[in-house]
Amino acid sequence: MTDRPHLMSRVMSLGACTGLVLVALVLAGCDDVAITPAKPSVPDAVKNFDPTKFEKPMLNGVELYTGPHSTPKGMKGLLLVAYNYTDLYIDNFAVNGAGGGNAWVSSKDHSYGGGACCAPIPESTPLPLAVEVSWKRDGDVPYCKQRVLLDGPIPPEPGAFEVHFYPDGTIQVAITSRPSEPRLKLGRFDMAQRRASNNVNNDSKFSKCGP
Repeated sequence: MTDRPHLMSRVMSLGACTGLVLVALVLAGCDDVAITPAKPSVPDAVKNFDPTKFEKPMLNGVELYTGPHSTPKGMKGLLLVAYNYTDLYIDNFAVNGAGGGNAWVSSKDHSYGGGACCAPIPESTPLPLAVEVSWKRDGDVPYCKQRVLLDGPIPPEPGAFEVHFYPDGTIQVAITSRPSEPRLKLGRFDMAQRRASNNVNNDSKFSKCGP
């Protein structure tokens, strides 16, 4: 018959061994968790991305950087000229901050104004390219700004950057070899106004005017 002290000693030894086994199992489980990398969560925007529905950069509803044209390598400074088909004299205009001078109201004989150098358009630039045209009328009036697209084709030897101010408030720009003929040949009352009265100013229709 086993004495009581000896039995208690065996029970305690068995309990200690059981505890060590449990600790070892827990540590082994922790090691398994530590060495198993967590699977990164994938954002819905990435999982649901459809390359066929990717929206390319746009400006006024026109897709940018999709055409075959670009400004020529080695292109020199371009003469800034303005064609003012609007009803009123333009006191000053600029392209991307570069001043081009003034622009009288166009006529059938007088085509463009300005003539300053130079348009800040870099060489070897993919087209279309968005440029900012700013201008002000005569007197204490705010500047207006409009972003427009410069597109090709570009002549082999460009020499002029044309800004065309249309009566409806839209603006178009183009690079040409030299100042071209006016796109609209209109009569005028004098150099400052299209008509003697009832002249229309559409500057704010497509542009931001003021501070």
